[in-house]
Amino acid sequence: MPGAQPKTLANGQAASAAIAPVAPQTCKERLAGEAQEFSLMAATSDGRQVPITVFAPVKGGMYPLAAFSHGAFAAPDRYRALLAPIAAAGFVVVAPMHIDSEEFEHETPPSRNETWLTRNADMALALAPPRSVMDELGNRGLTLDPLRTAAFGHSYGALFAHLTAGAQAIEASGVSADRRNPAVDVVAGWSPPGPMPGLIAAEGWSSLAVPTLTITGTTDVFPGFVDDWRAHTASYDNGPSGLGALWVGEGVDHYFGGIFGREKPADAASQRLFGQALAVSLEFLERGVNADNPCVLGEAIEGETRTSK
Repeated sequence: MPGAQPKTLANGQAASAAIAPVAPQTCKERLAGEAQEFSLMAATSDGRQVPITVFAPVKGGMYPLAAFSHGAFAAPDRYRALLAPIAAAGFVVVAPMHIDSEEFEHETPPSRNETWLTRNADMALALAPPRSVMDELGNRGLTLDPLRTAAFGHSYGALFAHLTAGAQAIEASGVSADRRNPAVDVVAGWSPPGPMPGLIAAEGWSSLAVPTLTITGTTDVFPGFVDDWRAHTASYDNGPSGLGALWVGEGVDHYFGGIFGREKPADAASQRLFGQALAVSLEFLERGVNADNPCVLGEAIEGETRTSK
């Protein structure tokens, strides 16, 4: 009996030939999707309760995890403009609220050492989400890919993301500790701190062990604390060759004009460059976790500089 013939269309073409390949998606297209958000409490190993905000894709499925550490005194919900698009693009973002957050309204502010220790514990919790988080994800049809994990943060929080990637700071004991988390594949630091006496020296970033992206801008300064925006590039300047990337926005400040962190209406230039920084971050994170179909970044625009080593 003759073999079955391929189904043909009216014009004589084989049906299989009519299925066009899926065009690669741009990073901005992917970032423009929808995300869902929920909050809950999670307990550390010593019983401390940590408020957790999760941003996740709307569609069920398995996604890489991205742990996020907010800036000093801030809170995860002040970073919705940053975190929701990353989630919409295909990451489950787990963002703990650290004890130095203004949202806690402490009568006595936590000590520097208490903040240091609990922030590190919070990031460890975010990178290995407890049952309460996993159950809620499961209720929403979401699971975490155990082989794909990212860490990122803003300002002081970026340093804690760096620590999970192998950077070494000076602990309260006066010695450096290895806080690298082997699950972390890639890190992005938005406006990370530079060297700080008694906390981290320039060589502290030389031990970074995974691809690390640094985001900053030419007006990213705090007079009396960070007088030169270039201090924020220390993680790139001192990191190992072959793993670093740097994005600099002309006229970009610590909060992209108020888009996140200290929120207020931002001008058109800040919004445009924020969109570029988001796209660069997504592409870097996707490649860092070895995504099956990383987004297409596109060419740089006026006002941004991209560098790698």
